[in-house]
Amino acid sequence: MVETLSQTVEIAMIVLVVDLVLGWVQLDHRRWPRQLTHWLTEPLLVPARRALSIFPTGGWDVSTPVVVLLLTTLKVGVLS
Repeated sequence: MVETLSQTVEIAMIVLVVDLVLGWVQLDHRRWPRQLTHWLTEPLLVPARRALSIFPTGGWDVSTPVVVLLLTTLKVGVLS
């Protein structure tokens, strides 16, 4: 069970990073392949954006690095 959860966290982190990189080169999230990565990552990023909205970020969307950091902490701290 822990192994499956660990693999799921790794896949989620990979998809988040791919979506982040695609966001730099493909701005329209309605076009393929960003449509898929956007659809997969938004359930994780929307709550993070809400929670981070109280902090001044200068207009930068820091939700993706924060979620990757949290998932890494979960994987290293809890699942290892």
